Amino acid sequence: MSDTFLREKNQITLPGDIVQAAGLSLSDRINWRFEHGEIVGRKLAAQETRREANLAKDPRTGMLYFDCELSYDELESAALSAPPNLPL
Repeated sequence: MSDTFLREKNQITLPGDIVQAAGLSLSDRINWRFEHGEIVGRKLAAQETRREANLAKDPRTGMLYFDCELSYDELESAALSAPPNLPL
């Protein structure tokens, strides 16, 4: 049995044997839920981790922004693939 402890900002370190058994690697995403008194984690498939970038307009300033957290590369890709005439 492997155990760990909860640290500041609700962080934990998964034990190495769990990481290996689950086939986890750097940047894998895990979906967590609480059911029947237990915490259950499930590795998400690649297609489940795809995030959408939605372009929005701040009504106060008129500035455009992406309404979710994305990496710089993801933001750049979304900006370059956005339609030229956005209805804002």
